[in-house]
Amino acid sequence: MAVRKNLSRMGVAHFISFALSFASVIVVSRVLTPAEIGIYSVSVAVLGVAHTFRDFGVAEYLVQAEAVGRQEFRAAFSVTLYSSWLLALILFTVREPLALLYNHPGVAEVLGILCVNFLILPFGTPLLALMHRELQFHYLATNMWLTNLVQTLVTIGCAYAGQSYLSMAWGALAAHVFKVVWLNYVRPGEIFMWPTVRGLGEAVKFGSLTGLASIIREIGNGAPDLILGRTLGFVEVAFFSRANGLKKMLISRVVALVRTVYFPTFASEIRQGADGAKLYSLSMSYLVAIMAPVLAVMAVLAEPLILFLFGNQWERSAPLASLICIYAMLVTPYTFYSLSLIAVGEVKRNLAVESTIQGGQVLVLLSSIWLSLEDVVMLFGVVALTQIFCVQRALYRTFGLRFSDHIKAVFPSLILVPCSCLGPALTAFYAIENGLSDYHFSVLAVSGVLAAVGWLAGVFVLQHPMKKEVFNVAGVFHRTCRSLFRMKVK
Repeated sequence: MAVRKNLSRMGVAHFISFALSFASVIVVSRVLTPAEIGIYSVSVAVLGVAHTFRDFGVAEYLVQAEAVGRQEFRAAFSVTLYSSWLLALILFTVREPLALLYNHPGVAEVLGILCVNFLILPFGTPLLALMHRELQFHYLATNMWLTNLVQTLVTIGCAYAGQSYLSMAWGALAAHVFKVVWLNYVRPGEIFMWPTVRGLGEAVKFGSLTGLASIIREIGNGAPDLILGRTLGFVEVAFFSRANGLKKMLISRVVALVRTVYFPTFASEIRQGADGAKLYSLSMSYLVAIMAPVLAVMAVLAEPLILFLFGNQWERSAPLASLICIYAMLVTPYTFYSLSLIAVGEVKRNLAVESTIQGGQVLVLLSSIWLSLEDVVMLFGVVALTQIFCVQRALYRTFGLRFSDHIKAVFPSLILVPCSCLGPALTAFYAIENGLSDYHFSVLAVSGVLAAVGWLAGVFVLQHPMKKEVFNVAGVFHRTCRSLFRMKVK
């Protein structure tokens, strides 16, 4: 009951945050040019790599530590403070050379503003980790959507005020300032403290391998913008960013929501003697049942989605988005492999897997020296296959999970993919054959309804475990509507 309640709270917060981010992306995409957005994307990619260094696994240390007193919390704060402020100084120093590297002064301007975030981060990150440890999801949910609201309003306001590629930077800075103010209001006296050197060794040692794996993953996430920005230019980066963003806007929210509860729950079940292989496959069967059909439908409807949301200037991103969504769908059965390995202490194995996957992605991206953007995105399929092979091998060595057993467990969830895609595919084909492809909203609306109907039909015909969750959601919706009706009558 507590897990479902916490998921509900965070689910509402993630939905509001997604809606706000979605609105911001739509508005900014119509106000700014691809080149302006490309400048910000490259700058944030540089910053994204630096972000993983700011606490070096301190958040995981606070969440998993046997006990967290004032001294442990102060040590975690100190590690975050030292690393974040050092990174702020480094980024501020190298911002001009980076601008020369990418041949645009805007990179230095954006980094100059975002460096301030690193000065502010230590006064919020450790406390947020402590609130996760204490399961204060009501505060965490409120913090999430309020922070996103501030960021969205400031970003859109600055875009209309003519701040160009700086609009998103001002929005991010405003969000961090608001977060610190709000946390100080909720937990007064816990934000500011004197740094210390006592206990730093234990905090750094615990999170070093986990943090290093996160750093490698973040480098891989930022590699497309960093490498393509240098080899193909800002415009190509912008088209890739919009194509990849279509997947990230929806899927990242689902993953971020579930991982909040999945990690501590999985670790707890393992400590109580649960079978790791069966537990992982069962967990993934639920996640695949949601993520794989959504990604497949997005792949089918990539063109009308991008043209409707962002405008005709982004048409080139549509086929790229379809490929990216297909590749992402293939790896959904292995979504939380990293958290699962860390939960049982296999941080070295997790580090090895991350290094192999991200190394392969960087090699593919470097092929942009000779190949076009479209060719590079096609080669991402090699990265997906590499990830499946490496993760499956790690899961077998850790939990004894065989590939055949895992696929058998998630197969009913994968069957929901064709069930969900049939309606949208027929709708898109009909629109093209009858010259209705320009009616993007109508195509998306009809396809969305048919996808939902197909998914529900698959769930009930296959007697999928998600059937119970559908009834639970329907029950909550019914009770909410009945309560609202009674209030209206009164």
